[in-house]
Amino acid sequence: MSEKKCQIQPMQEGDIEQVIGLDKNLGGDARPEFFNKRLQAMGRSPETHISFVASVNGQLCGFLFAHVLKGEFGTHQPVAVIDALGVQPGEQGSGVGMLLMNALKQEAAKRGCGSLRTQANWHQQELLAYFANAGFTLAARNVLTRDTSPLALDEGDDIELRPVRSLAESDLDSIRRIDRHITNEDRETYLTQKVAEVISDSGVRVSMVAEQDGLVAGFVMARVDYGSFGRAESTAVVDTLGVGPEYKGAGIGSALMAQLMDNLASLQVENVRTEVEWENFDLNRFLASSGFRPAQELSLSCAL
Repeated sequence: MSEKKCQIQPMQEGDIEQVIGLDKNLGGDARPEFFNKRLQAMGRSPETHISFVASVNGQLCGFLFAHVLKGEFGTHQPVAVIDALGVQPGEQGSGVGMLLMNALKQEAAKRGCGSLRTQANWHQQELLAYFANAGFTLAARNVLTRDTSPLALDEGDDIELRPVRSLAESDLDSIRRIDRHITNEDRETYLTQKVAEVISDSGVRVSMVAEQDGLVAGFVMARVDYGSFGRAESTAVVDTLGVGPEYKGAGIGSALMAQLMDNLASLQVENVRTEVEWENFDLNRFLASSGFRPAQELSLSCAL
């Protein structure tokens, strides 16, 4: 397909219904809530979202959504994370998908991004081949998942001594302090963006902090994202978590994770997932003890 025939342009608000319709044709389930939330998020912070649509002869035939994160994945440069993409079946293999990806790469580079990141189910061979052709490789990160059944705590682990409450915007400074102790970096931009996302962008607030002696001792930032990862059902995503070094081994992380599972189960969310650097052995060990296991998704990256 020639570039003259296929037009790539930033998505406009009026395109959203066609995007929802195309996505339904591809997946079999409509995800209006997922895409409308993305549209609302774009309106609130256009600088952190990138979206393109492709059209042939005036008919929308493809889309690509991504958002920009600063300070995640252990990098100092911003990273563009692909949220959703799709190409009309009749146009697949004609170059539409690659034109969308090239547009994303150019725009992400303009915004200072050093790489693109995404996930793909290892059973989706055509999608994996597409990412491989676009220059993606396996990232050194584990995608982990578990159901929301209750978390079994050790005997004598008294949650009453570590009250857990909903995360508030005013907790940002405490979260930054804990994160700085863990990472040896001040990830203010990333954490500020994440706090805004879990409070404003998530349809259901499930992020929490644990307190000890009136102070924030740990936190977990999570969100219920209806339709993420190409699913029609709701899936919870744990973005980041941390416990103050002075409270290590005190059961703070377990108390947070146990309450998170209880809250998600009450919302009828069946699964929760997260992504962790493979060499972060302490965090991988904690998540394994909390019932997380390898997911069927692969973490992929592409340097820009």
